[in-house]
Amino acid sequence: MSDPSHPSGRGAFAWIDAMRFIAAALVVMEHARDLLFVTLREAGGVSPVWQAFYFLTGFGSEAVIAFFVISGFWITAAVERRFGAPDFWRGYLIDRLSRLLIVMVPALAVGAVLDLAAIHLLASPYALGTSGAMTLQTPVADRLGLGVLLGNLVFLQDLVVPTFGSNGPLWSLANEFWYYLWFPSLLLALRSRRFGLGLLTLSVGLLSGELVKGFGVWLMGSALFYLDRRIRGASGTGKGQAVGLIGLCVAIAVMAAVYGGSRLGWGGLGHSFVLGSAFALVLWAVLRLDPALPVWLRSMATYGARASFSLYAAHFPFLLLVVSLLPPAARTQPDGPRALLWIAVLALTLGWGWLFARVTEARTGALRGWIRGRAGATTAPAATPPQ
Repeated sequence: MSDPSHPSGRGAFAWIDAMRFIAAALVVMEHARDLLFVTLREAGGVSPVWQAFYFLTGFGSEAVIAFFVISGFWITAAVERRFGAPDFWRGYLIDRLSRLLIVMVPALAVGAVLDLAAIHLLASPYALGTSGAMTLQTPVADRLGLGVLLGNLVFLQDLVVPTFGSNGPLWSLANEFWYYLWFPSLLLALRSRRFGLGLLTLSVGLLSGELVKGFGVWLMGSALFYLDRRIRGASGTGKGQAVGLIGLCVAIAVMAAVYGGSRLGWGGLGHSFVLGSAFALVLWAVLRLDPALPVWLRSMATYGARASFSLYAAHFPFLLLVVSLLPPAARTQPDGPRALLWIAVLALTLGWGWLFARVTEARTGALRGWIRGRAGATTAPAATPPQ
């Protein structure tokens, strides 16, 4: 979503790109661990080292929360760049849909091929849903139908239809798509008193409380954008008050989690808001300090800017096929050789994400230009950073 070499000169943007890589890698790490190892409960009395391994590789869900906050920040910037343009919706939707579909369509197609190979060529217990892995508990073949595919193409996965094939992580792309519609529709209604058809898409929220909950987290990133713009416009004044305000938001979220814990559980509304608030606070500190990115993190930032989306969207079917090829094609107790194998699988999957991005994500600008030329849409004004 951003470019670490952008002429804005804000080191914070490169830091955010590095965070995107780390978040995507955390998702892959948890999924690879789930497919290669038994759960910590099944492993029994393991050493503190292995307990630490399970703990450190268990932040996939939390990483998605971080993605939502970052997305809210950048997409709000994209909306503001176009806001007020006579062809706002046409240009905005071209930008957003080209960004999503240039990765998602190939991910669905390639994922189907990989899943079919795992089912029919390898008879993978993972694909059959008999491995015991938490991420694959039903047969993949049941989710490879045409209706499921079409539902995923119109971003109704996990709302009306399941995610396509083995690619469970695609659920968050549906969330992102609806947030892309909801936010500008609400902004237009509040700022211009224009109640367009976009507001009707809010009815999709009736399909899933999780979708609405995620939007609340996404809006934390949006609020962070406006707060950052206000403070920068005031030449850096009010930093202490702004940090205090976000700290208050975190405190309120913690109280909401404690109050709602008995009814919602730790995985409920309060948990997501605590994580979202905490990550927004981290981003706020990075934006205010605006530190230069260390040399050793630059490769992570480059990957985050150019391939983290592709890695997230396309990694799981690839992981499924790889672990199905590795003997014994089953989850095992943790040990040293298996840990080395986990590292190798992780590295291989990161390489796969980068290669996938080279033929998909890297061509987003060309696709946008081609569509704009035929639709007569204008290009968004230059601003921080390009979306």
